[in-house]
Amino acid sequence: AAAERRDLALSLSTQIRPRKCTHGWDLTEYPADHDCNKFIGGVFRIFVESTKSGDTAGLAVSEAVSFTRDKFPNVWSDSASLEWIAAAFISLGTFTNITEGDVFLCAAAMGFSESLKQHVAFYHVGSQPLMYTAKIDDLLWAEERRTISYLKKRIPCKCLNAKYKAVKSLPKMYTCCNITSCSLPDNSVNLSAMMSCGGCRRIHYCSEECQSANWEEHRDVCKKWRK
Repeated sequence: AAAERRDLALSLSTQIRPRKCTHGWDLTEYPADHDCNKFIGGVFRIFVESTKSGDTAGLAVSEAVSFTRDKFPNVWSDSASLEWIAAAFISLGTFTNITEGDVFLCAAAMGFSESLKQHVAFYHVGSQPLMYTAKIDDLLWAEERRTISYLKKRIPCKCLNAKYKAVKSLPKMYTCCNITSCSLPDNSVNLSAMMSCGGCRRIHYCSEECQSANWEEHRDVCKKWRK
């Protein structure tokens, strides 16, 4: 599995190109030597190194964002490029989920893709008042049903239909936004039991205790979402 991850990290396009389906990602959009493809390769190397060092998917995504912002500012300033790269990581997440079941790589791919989408929505389009980081965090900790559901909704093909059918009866789980001190395993709770912030409706908690504990951190964010 480690060797397969290293091969995958060398080039996403060389892994997916021979296959029948790229899950909606257009490989021909940019030439192989374009900065967008170098951007993707750099992120892959970080993800692979993170698996070796035992980092969390969240730390890997943060490192990938920092590295690419410094190395490829031209890509970060172009929304079309970011959308294309986001689609590449959705393709990777789908490919990984179908073929390898590598939970770390799949979570990192989803989290990074969503980070790019959030960046475009906030900085380029202005369709939201800030980055929706709680959504990114939820994907980084997502269980199988949430993972497959998220990916299935973002690909035009039917490659995940069978896997979704197998897991759709499982409970819908969500991550409590009190990341630092929630006492639940993996901060995970059944969606039906979640409590939403009454102000912004964007942040969710497993209990009133967790909401209170997180209020100082959430206060300013809540005000921005309500504007």
